[in-house]
Amino acid sequence: MSARTITLTECPRDAFQGFAKFIPTEQKTAYINGLIRAGVRRIDFGSFVSPKAVPQMADTAALFENLNVAEGLYLIGIVANLRGAEGLIACNQKWGHSGRRIAAAGFPLSVNETFQKRNTNKDLDEAWDSLETIIDVCVEDDVEVIAYLSMAFGNPYGEFHDPRMVVDFARRLQNMGVSCIQLADTVGVATASQVAEVFAQVRAAVPEVPVGVHLHARPATVREKVKAALDAGCRLFDSAVGGIGGCPFAEDELVGNIDTIQLLGILQDSGFETKYRVDDLLHSAAEAQRLTRTFHA
Repeated sequence: MSARTITLTECPRDAFQGFAKFIPTEQKTAYINGLIRAGVRRIDFGSFVSPKAVPQMADTAALFENLNVAEGLYLIGIVANLRGAEGLIACNQKWGHSGRRIAAAGFPLSVNETFQKRNTNKDLDEAWDSLETIIDVCVEDDVEVIAYLSMAFGNPYGEFHDPRMVVDFARRLQNMGVSCIQLADTVGVATASQVAEVFAQVRAAVPEVPVGVHLHARPATVREKVKAALDAGCRLFDSAVGGIGGCPFAEDELVGNIDTIQLLGILQDSGFETKYRVDDLLHSAAEAQRLTRTFHA
């Protein structure tokens, strides 16, 4: 891959999970299949988690079964415990060698104890133990594990934060064998300088593992944060068309994902290439806004 090429992960799962009303499975399916038709090939599509905790994700297995299979499609399913990982693997095993497959399990790990408990109902010691078990079972099924380091740039709880904490977590994750680390600004608290500082330190500390960013931001601050990540060497970004979504367990006020279309414009202005263009996603952008009006009110 060229040094001027960026990999994007589209995140409808992260967008949908914060919606107030349940989106019918057929509408989620149609939306994600529209992304696939537009050329999107790396998608965080659903979560194998408790339907009581995250009702929007109760239909993830059914959603997976109805997605279009496309060459190069890399699907990510979020799991928070062994049961979730087993559910993901069961989906893969049901379809055998048909080509329908979830490529990676994403595990949410917070550098902040408070958020780990709010997000997964586990303390950090329990979360590390869960991750170790998840990696073991996923390796057996040839499923990669992506670690999402939540609160990587600070937290809204007034608790101590230091970039060295994030580096220490990243080193431990590399030693455990994760396939990728995504540094998450879960509630959009990061400044551009913090994004640059933390990313650069982590990237230097874990040279064997791809490192990306999962930034939440208000539209006015997206450009400066993306540029900071780019200048620090980031070549892997998570985003969501329309900037919709946000984590329902972090704060009362959700800060949305980076808008994929805005991100594509910034990347183009900065001389970087992606696998798809703004024009490819205009239909998805309109549909994202319709879903927001219908189910997020």
